[in-house]
Amino acid sequence: MPFNQDHHRILLLVLFVVALILIQDLPFYPSSSTPSAIEFDHFLMGTPRPPFDNLIQRLASLHNYDQTHQKSPVIVSVDIPSGWHVEEGDISGEGIKPDMLVSLTAPKFCAKKFRGPHHFLDGRFVPSTIVDKYKLCLPLYPGTSMCVRIGKPPQVDISALRENYISPAFLEEQVEADPFNQFHKWVDDAVAAGLREPNSMALSTAGKDGNRESSRMVLLKGVDKDGLVWNTNYESKKAHQLSENARASILFYWDGLNRQVRVEGSVEKVSEEESEHYFHSRPRGSQIGAMVSEQSSVVPGREALDRKYQELEDQFSDGSLIPKPKHWGAYRLKPELFEFWQGQPSRLHDRLQYSLVEVDGGRLWKIDRLAP
Repeated sequence: MPFNQDHHRILLLVLFVVALILIQDLPFYPSSSTPSAIEFDHFLMGTPRPPFDNLIQRLASLHNYDQTHQKSPVIVSVDIPSGWHVEEGDISGEGIKPDMLVSLTAPKFCAKKFRGPHHFLDGRFVPSTIVDKYKLCLPLYPGTSMCVRIGKPPQVDISALRENYISPAFLEEQVEADPFNQFHKWVDDAVAAGLREPNSMALSTAGKDGNRESSRMVLLKGVDKDGLVWNTNYESKKAHQLSENARASILFYWDGLNRQVRVEGSVEKVSEEESEHYFHSRPRGSQIGAMVSEQSSVVPGREALDRKYQELEDQFSDGSLIPKPKHWGAYRLKPELFEFWQGQPSRLHDRLQYSLVEVDGGRLWKIDRLAP
């Protein structure tokens, strides 16, 4: 079937969507900079034709934007920047000047003229001859990890990295009297904002006498008036530490909302029935994974895990019930302190702390504002 203009437009549209997904998830790509424009080469030589000539002028002019605005838009080119000669680059000086170049198959000669900070080679289209010749180490995974950086990444001054937060006021008279209710509100906000894994949390534990502190990311799997619940292996490092020192600290961080919540308290195991119920609600692959992993123990290699997983997957391929390992279950942290933090300009952040105090023989939550 002949390749006509309609096919060309459809191909460009598909490429644009794929590039947008790829570029926003590329390694080393600044998360705070969403690309303002993504453009694809549509000619190799000669004068740009309408309507592309006008488009190139507009893209090129974007780099003058920062003369009157604080932040310059980000421009990404795929394969060959428009207005460039395939070998000589931007001969006229009027072509666009992209911040990122994603070369397809292999870099064109004009890529030598690219001076932006980010140059990637899309490994999914790299012929084996190119891989062998230049000894490229391409990832084995699909998606954005198939892109590899060409050249050295730009030098970053870590001390200069900062964010000036802008958030609504977070005042004492606006918060819930019960920290569990306030926590639920903020979790709901994180879910509504579409944040990735809003139930992820940093769990910090320590051994006997408070030494050998360690932290790791886990997932919150339940919260009620009794506390916050997560699941794990009872033979893991954190489990051994909790057996020596049954206290922990949990931290939730929601970057898109400029918020974090810190929770401290004592920890206990949940009932076997509760652990059993949740275990069988998990995907079968996760159930098998729990049987495979002797968490925190040394393994001879990745292949040992894969082999054991395959053996168990074959064993339970008939859909029969997968038994919960005795070493797998859940913990519950019973909060004694909550701190709700919200970022504000000039580092004058809001910090509201809920702590339990004795009042007339009972325990009530007291709210204090802490200095940022």
